[in-house]
Amino acid sequence: MAKLQGEAVARSHGVVMGLVQKLEVGCLHIPEYHVHEDAVATEQMRLQAAVTSALQELHGEYESLQALQEQEPTLILDAHRMLLDDPEFIAYPKGLIVDEGINAEWALKQQVALLSATFDNMQDPYLRSKRLDIEQVGERLLRHLLACPFQPQVLTEQATIMVAQHLSPSELVALWHAGVAGVICVQGSLNAHAMIVARGIGLPVLMGVNLDIHAVRDGDVMVVDAERNRWVLEPSAEEQASYHRVMDAFRLVQEGLMRFAGQASTSLDGTSLPLHANIDTSDELAVVARMGAEGIGLCRTELMFLEHRDVPSEEEQYQAYTQVVLGAAGLPVTFRLLDIGGDKPELFRRCVGYAYQADNPNLGLRGIRLLLQSPEMLETQLRALLRAAEHGDVRILVPMVSLAHELPRVRECMDACMQDLGMDRNVPLGCMVETPAAVMMADVLAGQSDFLSIGSNDLTQYTFAADRGDEDVAAYYQEGHHIIMSMIAQVVEQAHQRQIKVSVCGELAAHEGCTQAFLDMGVDALSMSVQSILPVRRHLSRLQKSMASES
Repeated sequence: MAKLQGEAVARSHGVVMGLVQKLEVGCLHIPEYHVHEDAVATEQMRLQAAVTSALQELHGEYESLQALQEQEPTLILDAHRMLLDDPEFIAYPKGLIVDEGINAEWALKQQVALLSATFDNMQDPYLRSKRLDIEQVGERLLRHLLACPFQPQVLTEQATIMVAQHLSPSELVALWHAGVAGVICVQGSLNAHAMIVARGIGLPVLMGVNLDIHAVRDGDVMVVDAERNRWVLEPSAEEQASYHRVMDAFRLVQEGLMRFAGQASTSLDGTSLPLHANIDTSDELAVVARMGAEGIGLCRTELMFLEHRDVPSEEEQYQAYTQVVLGAAGLPVTFRLLDIGGDKPELFRRCVGYAYQADNPNLGLRGIRLLLQSPEMLETQLRALLRAAEHGDVRILVPMVSLAHELPRVRECMDACMQDLGMDRNVPLGCMVETPAAVMMADVLAGQSDFLSIGSNDLTQYTFAADRGDEDVAAYYQEGHHIIMSMIAQVVEQAHQRQIKVSVCGELAAHEGCTQAFLDMGVDALSMSVQSILPVRRHLSRLQKSMASES
């Protein structure tokens, strides 16, 4: 067939070439029939048994992802697990079985259709996106009811590229376990749950591809270039040879980057710009050391709360934080206080004791807003972090600051905790600048803080009023835009006037196109994913600080 090629809405990383294997998902034949009143109880038990089996299946998938120490993929499975755990989810189909005398599959189908229509009619894009969770959980239950689990098989010993209309997170994990080399998906967005999982497991995936799946045949040659956001179907012999060279070069580049692991993060003219790592657990510290990171610029504390059935105690938090501090082997570690909100309603309920589902979680009760309304939770976390600070260089970072009174209230609580613990050493307290309001009062925040950290992801989102997870407004989410860079420069200037340091933390920190600007601004450190450190360090080594920036 003739060559086809194109781009995708979303991508992970990696380059692979292989043979196409088409995958039909979401095409279950759902039987619809009425049952005798004597069989009603049996149908209800079948539905309940399917829920139990699906939860067991989810638990296995959760453990396999947890072993990768990636937080976001496990959060997605948590959302599906919460739905299955909610008795209200199957109460309606159980009622239909009784009231209409229908089989379990038919009743479940009606429930999924009803909930999907409800979410479709919502104005908020975030809530509309939850329809996919409903459909994927419904399909999982139907597979268990019909005794036809998703068990993909790779049909060739050569590298296999799976082509599908859409995939759920669990289906993508199953493909990964089956040895699939890459995936092309017609549907999907930048922050689609399956795409987040793909990045977490390191599988080359393209989603949101303009491709007629019926025009693709099993055995066709396909290239998935997730580095350059490109796919090619039936490339010419010359193109295949070229991609083989690209893949070989990609491997060599990865190997060549390792020579920068033992080098300091400095520009060609000797200007220092330390590169720090963003982590979730102490298990990542071995990779941090191998990459030669100069600090932990962001240690997220949410994962520990997610892994506990209840709120972790002060002692449990202390042990976990101490493990990170000791594992960092003298490197400075910046712990961000708990940053959860209405996007994680079950965790929110566990932490504060009541349910909260914000219409727009990004604008709701999250970060320091929640902690100040839950002083016991704030005090417990601060005490644990302060105790852990006895073992190393610890800094504490306050998320989602948008009002001038918030940081002083945290410091007041921290001072009381230090006095109660009998501590007299200074533990730096910093503010995360991630809202336009925080930028506008950077002078005030700099006067209240020991350091500042700019959260570029949220800053971009809030500045352009564009959820980066909503593909309909993706064009408005412009990281690296001159407005964002100007805001960062303003914060750096205010911080340096008060003789405190400021770092940039987020996707922008790893953007090589912005490294020169950060160098010229005098940013004191960049904090990024561990895998981004060596490419940025190599790029930095080729730059020189502008003379104009020093005048």
